Amino acid sequence: MKEPWGRKIRLFCLAILLVSTLSVGMIAGYFPQSDSIPLEVKEPLEILSYPMAFSLFPGETTDFNVTIQNLAPVNYSVTLDFSLNDTAYQTEYVTFSSETYNVTPGEQNLAAWLKVAPEAPAGNFLLTITALRQGQEPPKPEPTPTPETPTETSLRPLLELLGSGARWAARNGTSALYINWIDTYEAHHLTDGADWGPWPEEEKMKNWSQSITEALELKGFNTQTAGDIPENLSNYDLMLIQSYWAVEPKHAPLLKDYIANGGSVVILAGVPCHLNVECKDWWPGGSMLPDWLGGGYYTNTGGNITVTVDNPFGTPYLTGETLLESHSSSCAAVDSPTNNGQIVARWNPGYTFTNNFQQTFTNDYNQGLAFAFTHTYGQGRVYYQATW
Repeated sequence: MKEPWGRKIRLFCLAILLVSTLSVGMIAGYFPQSDSIPLEVKEPLEILSYPMAFSLFPGETTDFNVTIQNLAPVNYSVTLDFSLNDTAYQTEYVTFSSETYNVTPGEQNLAAWLKVAPEAPAGNFLLTITALRQGQEPPKPEPTPTPETPTETSLRPLLELLGSGARWAARNGTSALYINWIDTYEAHHLTDGADWGPWPEEEKMKNWSQSITEALELKGFNTQTAGDIPENLSNYDLMLIQSYWAVEPKHAPLLKDYIANGGSVVILAGVPCHLNVECKDWWPGGSMLPDWLGGGYYTNTGGNITVTVDNPFGTPYLTGETLLESHSSSCAAVDSPTNNGQIVARWNPGYTFTNNFQQTFTNDYNQGLAFAFTHTYGQGRVYYQATW
């Protein structure tokens, strides 16, 4: 017996309704109700070209172009920020143009100039050029780094190298004076040093002092510690200076005479900057190293630390061996120390880092930057090491 047409239609409609309901359920279950997706707002300004180097005499002015590309579809008011790696020298002797440019979409050349004062002393520097849109702040100079407490894996090779470098500097001498952070802190932080800083963590300073003292004693030194540099250094075969804020420009002639007359000095990390500028924070500027410390200039870098000579100071490390892996862009280094000595370890070239404006730079110096080197001056010896 055949079903009535009306019942067939009702069953067909019910089937359509079920299929539709299932389809909606499948779609709703496949797509989430909310999700997070990345959103990137890119820096529109890119410096394409600029002079590869400048060579001027005191009193000269040079004009040059900076080619910039605006990748955005709008115009910007742009300034060029010029920064030498020696802020004290820049303030005293170098003047840069200070124009505001209207930068349209696409590429264009921005005309600029720099002038060196007639009384400027000779020197070698690095110049950083940054394009700033209106309202942007120029990047702050990188501070001399607060060293991290060495990890168990990095403690042994760096301290071994430090102790062995100290032994080389002192020859057969055994009396050492170690100017360290924790003694400087205890001598000053409640009085004149209350406004210095910020100070490193107290526990960290204690760990530094203990580990370096042990490294010296393992090499046969009788070590005294102090928080300030004494006026008379003749009682010591070796001076090891770690504490930045124990050092002032008045100590430069004292240390120079001490080395010239046969004394031995170990200089760590950013100490040389504080011999040039009286400063009790992490931004001293004054990066030029005097010739009696080895010359060149202090800078910041990062990457891996590798040995450049076999068995430096009798240690077991070989050329190319990695002493420390680091990925910071604010590690101590010295560029272009003099040839009156030997670079024993370098920061590897090719390390890339990004600044606060998401601009990427690469440490692509042909031979990298010095992590540790020796130097002789007069009858004395100097050993520099960037960290420990």
